[in-house]
Amino acid sequence: MTHGPPDDDALIAGFLAGEAQAHAVLDDWITRVVHHRAWRLRADTEDLVQDVKYRLVRTLGENGFQGRSSLKTFAQSVAKNACLDALRRARIRTTEELSEEPPAPSNVDPGEAMDSRAGVRLAFEVLQRLPAPCRDLLRRILELEQDYESIAAELGVARGTVKSRAARCRDQAVRLRTRLEGGRARHGRE
Repeated sequence: MTHGPPDDDALIAGFLAGEAQAHAVLDDWITRVVHHRAWRLRADTEDLVQDVKYRLVRTLGENGFQGRSSLKTFAQSVAKNACLDALRRARIRTTEELSEEPPAPSNVDPGEAMDSRAGVRLAFEVLQRLPAPCRDLLRRILELEQDYESIAAELGVARGTVKSRAARCRDQAVRLRTRLEGGRARHGRE
């Protein structure tokens, strides 16, 4: 397995074996590129680093590194291309406008209908305040009922990346809802 200089071979073997020191070196190379190139995707940089590591594991595991450059140059190139892919996806992604007023449920007690409409309005407000990537991901999961695998395939990222993004988006939605509910209670609105 002679791809490049002995240090590169050792790093590749260590990275694929899960050695912390090799991961730290590659993480440093990857993170610098991701933070420099994808600063507009601030919320997604952690996911992007994970995506680059996934691509590297796949490529290095399949002997895709030919040693024509240093491992550092190769890893940075993979990171740069992942950033460009993410920026293209972000540009292409469209968001649906949320309707202002949700429809009232039929055959429901008027008091229950008011509570239900207030809850739905709160949900719409939370969704409107979430960043577009979170709205899109949550729509895919909750409305379109897509599984993580299909979302990952469409976005060109690892399944674990989709799961971590979904968890962060849900946490952000819960924090927003709590903050909005607290504001309404302080101002006498329910």
